[in-house]
Amino acid sequence: MMQLNAYLDTFWDLVTRENRADTGTLIGVPRPYLIPAADPSNPMFQEMYYWDSYFIALGVIDTRHEQRVIDMAENMAYLIERFGFVPNGTRYYFTSRSQPPFFTRLVRLAHAIVKKNAPHDETAFLKRMLAAAIREHDGFWMNETLPPGYRRIVKLETARENVEIPVHPNDSALSTQHSALNRYADVNALHIMASCESGWDHSARCGGDIAGGEAGRWLDYVPVCLNSILYVAENDIAEMAEMLGNIALSEEWRKIAQARAQTMQTIFWHEDHGFFYDYNWVEKRPNFHASLAGFYPLWAGWATQAQANDIVNRWLPQFLAEGGLLTSLSTSNNHQWATPNGWAPLQWLVTEGLDRYGYMNEANDIRQRWCQTCEDGFKRDHTLLEKYNVIKPNTPPAHGVYGTVKGFGWTNGVYINFKKRLSVLNTTSDINNIYGKN
Repeated sequence: MMQLNAYLDTFWDLVTRENRADTGTLIGVPRPYLIPAADPSNPMFQEMYYWDSYFIALGVIDTRHEQRVIDMAENMAYLIERFGFVPNGTRYYFTSRSQPPFFTRLVRLAHAIVKKNAPHDETAFLKRMLAAAIREHDGFWMNETLPPGYRRIVKLETARENVEIPVHPNDSALSTQHSALNRYADVNALHIMASCESGWDHSARCGGDIAGGEAGRWLDYVPVCLNSILYVAENDIAEMAEMLGNIALSEEWRKIAQARAQTMQTIFWHEDHGFFYDYNWVEKRPNFHASLAGFYPLWAGWATQAQANDIVNRWLPQFLAEGGLLTSLSTSNNHQWATPNGWAPLQWLVTEGLDRYGYMNEANDIRQRWCQTCEDGFKRDHTLLEKYNVIKPNTPPAHGVYGTVKGFGWTNGVYINFKKRLSVLNTTSDINNIYGKN
């Protein structure tokens, strides 16, 4: 039987693709990329995906495949130049929507590799990435010129009494006035397609736990996860501008991020519950559905220490299961982003947030549990899976509408990243063993 370290070392070769020209529904991109899956029994995910690519990238840093991190960042910049945003995946039928916007996060990973291996390219790389990041942020996520049903920007001036929404500073380098938060959407203005843009398809969040409304009502919500990601992106843009010496532009984007943080504090935090909830902007009320999305403010860094303490003490024990973290505290038929399932990217985001606020022991406990789930699962399945049942790790996950895909990139990437983090506490031989290096 193939060992897990050998499986991980060869997996990236199996999922490397190169497609420079449009072919049928497949969108051509200038550089090679990594697709999420290699499952001949369920041939889904055979193109480059937006947020998958970031978590996949975590697994190839410092390996012979790390050039793919730069390549995928360049491909995303190309897609933004061509379409104005990064589509859900590189298929024409995905251009009606995007996915959680991790472009600037991928750029940070890629920039470190460029700086290490080709420092003479650093300035040109940053300029190109900065321009693409601003275009996607302003032209797609904050675009007010789209028809109302298609807009991802939501004005919240009347969402609650006495809510003051800070206004984006007027700067000629930026194309919009920002005075709102954001939602997921889709050109078809369908709730189910908006949930696909969120990446949480299908979920008990955003009304998905209501009988008869399994698709949820995602167009009616400003999600805490999306707005936290955009807050991080705004700070990343500020940092890129600063590295390029444009201090004035950097300061403007810091103000944009701070304005969003102030608004998010007002909209998402529920003091009595001690948790961050998605907000129904149509009905002007929070949605008391507890999910790991409520931990995103810790990862993003806009939560206060007191809020982080509250969440860790009151809520983390409720999400912690034998095999890792539950996605949400409720479940429903065909909802894969809910109990009993755990997902690699959410394990990673939560643990990063716990580290940020001083809860390293709790973070490493989660990492240990998730790695054990993956290792035990590999002994059983001879591959890693897209998602796992974390309540009973030795039983199948809730499959959802399309089943469970084997050989999955973000599970591999997060597993490798966790083993690296844990090896700092234990022994450097752990990470060497991942790639069979003794």
